[in-house]
Amino acid sequence: MYITSFAADGFRNLHAVRFVPDARFNLITGDNAQGKTNLLDAIWLMTGCRNFHGAQERHYLGFDADLFHCDMRFDDGRREQRITYAVERSSRKKRHITINGVEVQKTGGLFETFHCVAFSPADMEIVKGKGAPERRRAFMDLCACQLHPASMKYVSQAQLLLAQRNAGIQNINRHRIRREDVTMWDAQLAQAGAWISCMRAAYVRSIAPLCAELYGIMTGGREVLSVEYRSAVYGDETLPERPVPELAEIYRNKLKEHVEEDLKAGFTTKGVQRDEMHLTINGRPVRIFGSQGQCKSTALVLKLAQAHLYDQRMQRSPVVLLDDVMGELDERRQKLIYDMVSDMQVFITLCHPSSLQIEQKGKTFHMQAGMLEEIHGESC
Repeated sequence: MYITSFAADGFRNLHAVRFVPDARFNLITGDNAQGKTNLLDAIWLMTGCRNFHGAQERHYLGFDADLFHCDMRFDDGRREQRITYAVERSSRKKRHITINGVEVQKTGGLFETFHCVAFSPADMEIVKGKGAPERRRAFMDLCACQLHPASMKYVSQAQLLLAQRNAGIQNINRHRIRREDVTMWDAQLAQAGAWISCMRAAYVRSIAPLCAELYGIMTGGREVLSVEYRSAVYGDETLPERPVPELAEIYRNKLKEHVEEDLKAGFTTKGVQRDEMHLTINGRPVRIFGSQGQCKSTALVLKLAQAHLYDQRMQRSPVVLLDDVMGELDERRQKLIYDMVSDMQVFITLCHPSSLQIEQKGKTFHMQAGMLEEIHGESC
């Protein structure tokens, strides 16, 4: 999978950006706050996922823009496709999305059509930081659903049912509904939760050996990274790739057993919303004992494993976005990254081209004040 052309205007500070990227290697240079990250964000938008820096859709519009519009053509390995995405500030129907000229109402269609793997310094929060457990769960769900898009309905369903159950718990505490009413969601929640648990377990089993191998290469064999899935419902039980009826029943019983605890807490205390992806280096939790370098290397390895597994399973590569990552890495780590993504289309942002210690054939672009210009005659 690779982008054949991309255009964006009015997306934050981007102004009349239109370019044809290289099918493999693209280096985007420029000073800070010129729009390099905004360009990668605009590409990521086409996946239908939330902005990888956490911004909401209403923040995509530039300060002086009444409309932003992105237009992308890409080759998915079978044919060329086109996605357009526009948001109007003043329109009642603010979002307009088309896939191959057909308007779609929800972003789920984008998620099934175009896939990226993105890495930025903010991804260290997957490993350590405020909200890290939630980000680890979101990482597992995103990666697993990229391989099996149909699973996204279970993730959405579980989120909705959990919100309804929690609202019921709070209403019971306010004596607005009967106590038995809180369990009305449990059967559906158990089915969705069992599916998500098996999905996460299978994904982590798939990437764990690869993460260990990559981290070993990155550290010269001095450190061992372990990645494990820990279910809040099933504990250390080995789960199948797809749930059997007994697992949903176990999940439902777990919810029932902890109703008293839920009422005291004011929310559902057991379920996939409490799952963990446990990361250790030499047996010690990275979230507690990991240095900044170890946390960054761990997050990077998780993303590289995501790209590699997608490429292997789907028989087509994702587009890789590396935002402000390579400049802080030594030559060995840069080479490892490039070796892993050499057959994929890559977009790399850097302030200073000299920070890139590996020379590659491709295209170089310069971003200034939201405008992009191709620099001819320079190798990456």
